[in-house]
Amino acid sequence: MQTTKINPTGSLDRIPSLDFLRGIAILGIIFINIESFVYPEAFTPWKNGFQSEIDYSTRFWVYFLTQGKFYTMFALLFGVGFVIFLNRLESRNVGLKAMDIYTRRLLWLFIFGVIHAYFIWTGDVLYHYAICGLFLLPFRSIQSKYLVFVILLLAVFPMVKSYESTTKRQESERDYLTAIKVTESERTEEDKKKIASWERLTEKKSPDTSYIKPKKETYWSGVKESYQQVKVHDGVFYYQHVIFSSLMIMLTGMILYRAGIFSNYRVWKYYWLISITLLIIGLLVNYFRVYKWTYEYYKPITNVWEGYLSVFNKELLGVAYILIINGLYQKFLVHSKIKLISNVGKTALSNYIFQSITLGIVFYGYGFELFNRFSRFELLGIILCVWIVQIILTYLWLKKHQYGPLEWLWRKLTYSSFARKDN
Repeated sequence: MQTTKINPTGSLDRIPSLDFLRGIAILGIIFINIESFVYPEAFTPWKNGFQSEIDYSTRFWVYFLTQGKFYTMFALLFGVGFVIFLNRLESRNVGLKAMDIYTRRLLWLFIFGVIHAYFIWTGDVLYHYAICGLFLLPFRSIQSKYLVFVILLLAVFPMVKSYESTTKRQESERDYLTAIKVTESERTEEDKKKIASWERLTEKKSPDTSYIKPKKETYWSGVKESYQQVKVHDGVFYYQHVIFSSLMIMLTGMILYRAGIFSNYRVWKYYWLISITLLIIGLLVNYFRVYKWTYEYYKPITNVWEGYLSVFNKELLGVAYILIINGLYQKFLVHSKIKLISNVGKTALSNYIFQSITLGIVFYGYGFELFNRFSRFELLGIILCVWIVQIILTYLWLKKHQYGPLEWLWRKLTYSSFARKDN
């Protein structure tokens, strides 16, 4: 009886365009993630980081082009990786052990994500992806044409939520208009609450540039703070507000991979027409959403159809980015000797965690304590510096190692103790 070790995928089995896409996603995601390290309320369109008109413009362009788009790229590539990983295991005739290996891989990804969330940065997405990976299993053998129906079914839930949110705002506006017509002396406490609530929502606010105590003044106080925000210990294993969109995009990644476009985009006769059309639609929808969010945040959306435009704006543009960049890479860059971005993609997990560690040291209280001291325009220079450091370190690491440090550990933990016995 001979024991054959089940080895992980080698570097020669990789699809070049996917490494390049992962590299772009890693470098792009910092545009939004950095705000969680710098500002106390990063995603308010007015509160922090504004000292001049250029900072408003910077926020608009950064959100217009990046917010949620690189998250979408990651989710789509995760769906691609799901299919590739299981297909390659099945090709090795490991039987049911393929499921054992895959679920162990997800278990360790979940653990990495939880450690990241509690001890480094609360915005981790890895443990969310791990749970989504389990949800993907029932769809692995379903034909792509049926996956389209699954995606449409999942899309119903965010659409319903958008409808409910918009109708609630409509109701609040009606209540306000009714209450404001009542003479001030005759208004009830309920009328006053309705008026005050709507006026707070529609008030144009001024930026806050005052000094604010930094997050995580000491490392262990930061861990305690993370414990209050991350709810995995309470059984919240994924982000409820994006679970449906995450699954939709991952299933889309499965469909695109099966179509063969990541190996040869020409398999689609109208590849560029489809890609450019989706890009234009995505840009238009995102322009509407982000312009309103940046400059007209005090004007609540009370039209149901306008609300629907905001539901999948990030996902549309993220998929368009995947298609456009994939085509450009295969057409112009596939034979290029400059592999710096692809190197970042090969070590995506290590670089993702590296970004969090670096930004924590720079901005948190236990590091250089530069929290809330930069305008949004100035953050662009810091992002560029982080890119340079990541690219250089990744290049030097891969000159001596086949995998990134966390990629190596993940593979080691996934495959350890798995062996196939042949008679």
